[in-house]
Amino acid sequence: MAHKLKDIDPDEIFVDSVSVLRSDAVGEGRLEHPITHLGQLFFILTAGAVLGWILLRAWQIGIVQGDEFLKKSRENRFFARSVLSPRGVIFDRFDRPLAENQPSFGIFFNRDEFLRSGASLDDILERLANILELPKDFFYESGFPRGGQNFVFPPRIFFGSEFSSERILSRAVLLEDIPGVEIAEGYKRAYGDSPAYSHVLGFVGSVSPSDLAARPELKGAAMVGRGGIEAFYDRELRGKDGKKIIEVDSAGRETRFRLTENAVAGSGISLTLDGALQSFIYDTLMRYTLRQNGAAVAALNPKNGEIYALVSFPGFDSNRIGNSISQKEFNEIAADPLKPFFNRAISGEFPSGSVIKPIIGAAALSEKIIDPQKKIYDEGFIAIPNPYKPGERSIFVDWRPHGWINFYDAIAQSANVYFYMIGGGFESQPGLGIERIKKYAEMFGFGSRLGIDLPGEKNGLIPDPEWKKFNEPVNPIWRVGDTYNVSIGQGGVRVTPLQLTSAISAIANGGTLWRPFLLKKIFNQDGSVLEEKSPEIIRDEIVPEDVLREVRRAMRQTVTSGTGRILQEVPVAVSAKTGTAQSGEGKVPHAWFTAYAPADDPEIAITVMVEHAGEGSTVAAPITRDILRWYFENRKQGN
Repeated sequence: MAHKLKDIDPDEIFVDSVSVLRSDAVGEGRLEHPITHLGQLFFILTAGAVLGWILLRAWQIGIVQGDEFLKKSRENRFFARSVLSPRGVIFDRFDRPLAENQPSFGIFFNRDEFLRSGASLDDILERLANILELPKDFFYESGFPRGGQNFVFPPRIFFGSEFSSERILSRAVLLEDIPGVEIAEGYKRAYGDSPAYSHVLGFVGSVSPSDLAARPELKGAAMVGRGGIEAFYDRELRGKDGKKIIEVDSAGRETRFRLTENAVAGSGISLTLDGALQSFIYDTLMRYTLRQNGAAVAALNPKNGEIYALVSFPGFDSNRIGNSISQKEFNEIAADPLKPFFNRAISGEFPSGSVIKPIIGAAALSEKIIDPQKKIYDEGFIAIPNPYKPGERSIFVDWRPHGWINFYDAIAQSANVYFYMIGGGFESQPGLGIERIKKYAEMFGFGSRLGIDLPGEKNGLIPDPEWKKFNEPVNPIWRVGDTYNVSIGQGGVRVTPLQLTSAISAIANGGTLWRPFLLKKIFNQDGSVLEEKSPEIIRDEIVPEDVLREVRRAMRQTVTSGTGRILQEVPVAVSAKTGTAQSGEGKVPHAWFTAYAPADDPEIAITVMVEHAGEGSTVAAPITRDILRWYFENRKQGN
């Protein structure tokens, strides 16, 4: 193929040829120069030294330090790690969080993997104690058996859920070298103002063998709800755990990871609780009792059964209980004479005393036992002949003489004699009798669980002849005196603060007994609602409206001129009833107060009970006043 060349001038060729003949000319076109013998020798020596150094290092690494580097190379490995799902956040009615999650690390101990390794349990615990710098008792209290090779313990133990990331990650390689030990990334529960919410929210704890026996779906789970909302809605709050593969280098550093299964967070829950009100009530009880008495408060919406506050005092710190508290600390709390773990609001069955009188009054008016305007003379007691001891009388006393009183006065002044008469009858005044008293009491929700969405609710008790025959075999016969006692909330009557609040709500709202509830809605992480709670009627039209109108009038008189006058200090009209319940021979009585407000259009019903504190009008009434005053100063009607 022909190429077109650039023209070359002959003069240029001549000049180049001449220049080559000069002695100082440098060969412009020469491509190589010869290497001297000295240069060749230097190159050979340098190459030999480098090769020798390489061979020496290979010998050192492969032979001298071979075992050490093999061991380190084996430490560059992969671990499977559980990723525990965060529980759903619990909110109050105003979307303020009550229970949240904080990132943390925990440790699983797999019993079967440990057994396959043939290792010694004592050695395992010794290594764990040294690595984590914890006493051995910590592990025994987490579920490990004492006594060496005793393998009767759960198939999977989860402990130390409060460990910080720095504490665990710096020891990860050492921990995961222990047979049966697996590090888990997860969350610990964090409760705000924990004692105030402890009974209503509950706490979380490690899954136990009894949990697995009752609920097989908990297999592999780390934590489960215990008590309160955490337990009742555990399935909704608990998400789905995930897995990830971690690569760790020889220095114990995590270099990278790959998620093989994403953790799915639990559903969120909104409650009907007013968080600020709940906290205020708890602080108020602390202020009045100085932590010398147990107490309970239940506050709800009488129009639909929504619970605004449910406080049992004293409470406990759910953050401590749910995060590896020692058995010694737990026992100290359990041994407290005020019983911090006891939920008085729904599990406490107490004699009601006079707060039950509006219900007895509603029954008497419904059965037309007495006209509300009829007056009865109360001289401070009634006396009836003793049928077993002729000439002797049984005396049933009032707390003071009241003179001539009608239905409204009897409730406002809490006159026992009036209710003895309409309950059991006296001379010409007929009485309801125990059968009708029990019938109406049960219609208002006493004697059985109301079905609140919390574990541990108790039935309470309205005694009758069959109950006495079974429970008092030495004195099995039911007498009119037993009916008298029941008529004023004594003689075996037992109610919970929640039951009483629901019953008073039925009087306030016109005769509907609502099922009290805490759940407002359950929702996904994206905010979509999965379930929304609707109010549920247990029973309606319990008694005629004209009867309830008279009872409400009497309860209003309790505040305007009766034993609850201190409630006049609340900025709205309040209707109420006081109670002082005998709680045993020689013991200080329980103080009760129940109320609803505003009197003409109730939006809150409340019951306060303080154990062994004295009279309801002097102890429970001021607490109720402060709570209602706060409520109406901080909450608009209808919220």
